[in-house]
Amino acid sequence: MNASVIYSRLKKAVLKRLPRPGAYSCAVPGLEFFRVDESKRSENCFYKTKIVLMLQGRKRALIGRDEYSYGPGQCLVSGVDVPGTSYVAEGSPEKPALAISLALDMGMVSRLLSEMPTLPVGGGPCRGIAVADADFGMLDAFLRLVRLLDSEGDIPIFAPIIIREIYSRLLVGPLGGHIRGFCTYGTQNNRIMRAVDWLKGNYDKPIKIEELARRANMAPTTFHRHFRKVTSVSPIQYQKNLRLHEGKRLMIAENETVAEAAYAVGYESPTQFSREYKRLFGVSPKRDVSA
Repeated sequence: MNASVIYSRLKKAVLKRLPRPGAYSCAVPGLEFFRVDESKRSENCFYKTKIVLMLQGRKRALIGRDEYSYGPGQCLVSGVDVPGTSYVAEGSPEKPALAISLALDMGMVSRLLSEMPTLPVGGGPCRGIAVADADFGMLDAFLRLVRLLDSEGDIPIFAPIIIREIYSRLLVGPLGGHIRGFCTYGTQNNRIMRAVDWLKGNYDKPIKIEELARRANMAPTTFHRHFRKVTSVSPIQYQKNLRLHEGKRLMIAENETVAEAAYAVGYESPTQFSREYKRLFGVSPKRDVSA
């Protein structure tokens, strides 16, 4: 059996679970499916630590000034959460854009890496996003993971095994060097990842660059430069993105008012929150939630 056969079966297995456009979670923890029926659609988002396998259509990830295009049979991997814009370049009702994603547990990935023979790690800091072709082994593992949904009683037993295999194949595959740079303690990317993790847990608090730099064990100017290299934004801009995306989630998912969301994520003024929200998302919070 060759890669094209596996790819075709995987696309068919995913499509039957996507009766209409949208994002769908499932019984396998961290596994999601996506369908988009229109092209030239974009949205501001956070690229979470995950591996995204494109099955049909084409998408572009815009991170700062860098663009990453990925189509059928290609994987996009994020080693750290980064803000950006997701753009659907190809998708229609007749041939929708289809993708499958699996969250990356970076703690587990690091443990797997420590059990492997020594593998080379990249040099200096690099963008959190990378793209490469998926090989036969990766496609086959994803197919087996999706097929577990046909026998959900097997999921608790076999899903962790297959997910571990996907992580291992990621580490030794064409994107392995990229991920190893984030999972290897002491590398510049790993230090930035640890600073990002702190920001994610403390986005509602005031931050000082000197304190973040100390946590990353870097001089403030070096930290600021490397942080922007990895995430495309400054630490202050990163925190602002975190706050605005969380504010949006609170209004949509938990029905909080604009003022409640603003104060919850650390803003002192709902007016400032609304102004910065419109600047990022292109529409006011009230209008966005209504839509």
